[in-house]
Amino acid sequence: MTDDQSRALDDEEVLKYWIPRLVADGGDPNDALAVRNRAETWDEWPVAWAEIGEGYLEVGADRKARGHGLSAAASFVRAAICFHFAQVVAFHLPDLKFRLQGRKTEAFAMAAPLMSPPAERIDIPFGDTTLPAYLRVPADRDGPVPGVLLVPGLDSTKEDFATVMDIAVARGLAVLAFDGPGQGEAHPGLLLGPDYEACIAAAFETFAARPEVDADRIGTIGRSLGGIYVVKAAVDPRIKATVVFGGAWDLSDWPTMPPLIRAGFVWATGAEDEAGALAQVHDATLDDCIGDVRSPVLVVHGRHDAIFKAAQAERIADALPDNGKLWMVEDGVHCCHNRAFEVRTGMVDWLVEQLNA
Repeated sequence: MTDDQSRALDDEEVLKYWIPRLVADGGDPNDALAVRNRAETWDEWPVAWAEIGEGYLEVGADRKARGHGLSAAASFVRAAICFHFAQVVAFHLPDLKFRLQGRKTEAFAMAAPLMSPPAERIDIPFGDTTLPAYLRVPADRDGPVPGVLLVPGLDSTKEDFATVMDIAVARGLAVLAFDGPGQGEAHPGLLLGPDYEACIAAAFETFAARPEVDADRIGTIGRSLGGIYVVKAAVDPRIKATVVFGGAWDLSDWPTMPPLIRAGFVWATGAEDEAGALAQVHDATLDDCIGDVRSPVLVVHGRHDAIFKAAQAERIADALPDNGKLWMVEDGVHCCHNRAFEVRTGMVDWLVEQLNA
């Protein structure tokens, strides 16, 4: 994607990246087709998605009023996903982007208490502020259970982990998904910058203190950019297992990243331009920490990832000969969105094996 938001929608890009990502995160591909019918340019994309999101809010309100809590929750989650897709490309319209981000947050908050099991909104102490998070724990637990911290990527947020949350709690894991600096609700109060992994440590402390969670059996999943930071966080021996989900060793692929992704770094860091953004995340590298990671690490990657090249994943696994495992999906795109069921259930199943070993 170029920086010209007035250009025509690229059907190949929509089909190869956006629809797989939408479906993987719990959306309906029919909604993407509806957006394509309504929007001719990327400028029209946010409004088209927002209209569909508002429709799901109406459905959710109706189902809730009629006493159908699960249907209401599912409708509200779909609304949140639509609002996320509405705002994700709107860097040139900051007021609209913030408004749509707010609608996403509101929609998921309406879903949270109606989910089964419910999602509890909590605040993670972080310096002189807090990070917003959602906690879900298995309903049929017998004592403390193992847990997984869900770490978002550059343009993903805690709400986008809805399907992974469902998979994890169904397999007996507690989950904590949060927004870190530069992500979701945390932006613009906290911007992406050096030492992002400090927020993972803060989330760990809050998660481990919960009586429902076995503090000795906590792992992480880091999505995309979050995959770099979960490995950096894994030098802490209290983190028992790590999944790098479409992540990287460093940002050396910057020159070949899609322009939209580089624009995302500018947004998340609050920088004036790409050079400033890259300077803000200068420590997004595993160069100085990979040798200190002793716990098991699963590196999940798509061979056709257009953001972080496959060689990045191979480099991580090669640097961890004793405790690293590479799962390369040969036809996979970024985060293997096009193989979502196999990959998302597989990486959670792997975590269950490690945390119950």
